[in-house]
Amino acid sequence: MSKYRRDGDRMSREPERFDEIHAEILESAQKARWDGLSRARVIKKMEALDTAMPRRIAVYYARQNRPLSHTDILPFVSMLKSVGVTANLDLVVVSPGGDGTAAEKILGLCRRYCTKQLRVVVPLYAKSAATLLALGADEILMGETSELGPIDAQVDVLQDGLTQQVSADHFLRAKRMCIHEMRSSDKARAEAAQIQLTLLSPAFLQHCQDLMNFSRKFAKDQLWAHMFREELKLDATEWDDKIEKIVKNLTASSKHLLHGRMITADDISKDNDLKYLKVKALARDDPYWKLLNQLLLRTEISSQLDDFGKMLFAQKFQLVAG
Repeated sequence: MSKYRRDGDRMSREPERFDEIHAEILESAQKARWDGLSRARVIKKMEALDTAMPRRIAVYYARQNRPLSHTDILPFVSMLKSVGVTANLDLVVVSPGGDGTAAEKILGLCRRYCTKQLRVVVPLYAKSAATLLALGADEILMGETSELGPIDAQVDVLQDGLTQQVSADHFLRAKRMCIHEMRSSDKARAEAAQIQLTLLSPAFLQHCQDLMNFSRKFAKDQLWAHMFREELKLDATEWDDKIEKIVKNLTASSKHLLHGRMITADDISKDNDLKYLKVKALARDDPYWKLLNQLLLRTEISSQLDDFGKMLFAQKFQLVAG
């Protein structure tokens, strides 16, 4: 059996000693974990697809247990600096959501580095605050595996010794229900509702209301400023009404029931309120989508091998967080 093997265009000797084999395995594992050069090549191909509107690509990837937060800001701006000021920017987002104020700051940074069209690309999931990020784009790109989610604000509550996240809108709905029941002619029902209402702290309810107001204002301001900027110039009354309906839809826990409920491109196209969102649904054989899928698979595999929670990368930038 030959002791040599082909390595690209050259022949190399098969490793035989322990240290040689050990070094080869470590090198292979390291390449598989980081895979930075391969990702950079994929991004370069994606950026070269649209010659009419050249664009740069930046990627924010986070696993389900790693929320968007203000600790992302400095790495994010470093990534944007590596990209530089560009006319058109595609921000690829994979995120379970997190801090809405961090999303607000990230959008502001993107607008500083993007002078024309900002697209948010959702290859897998962009939920909650990450959906708010998407609403701040000029256009959203989605495909067969993509999902957005409701944007009703979440609050931490202690239940049976465990901290759980509950929609702020749930508490506000409970308040309205108690007030309604207190008007009941059934004395027992009215008294029970009054007792339940006293268990809800006024300060906490106001906090819930403020959180919901922030989500609504964030979404409305972004849609006004960017996605529907031109439409509002033509008919401000009509498009303001459409924006209000979009925001009401996405913040209504009574409609979506679960905060984690998925909203696909197909759902958006069929919904009477959401259908006005500028969502471009890419076919599975679209060249951009195929490369994006390859990029996502490489990132997913690397995250599993090296067990990292977040990665921010562009063609000439890569940063991994545990």
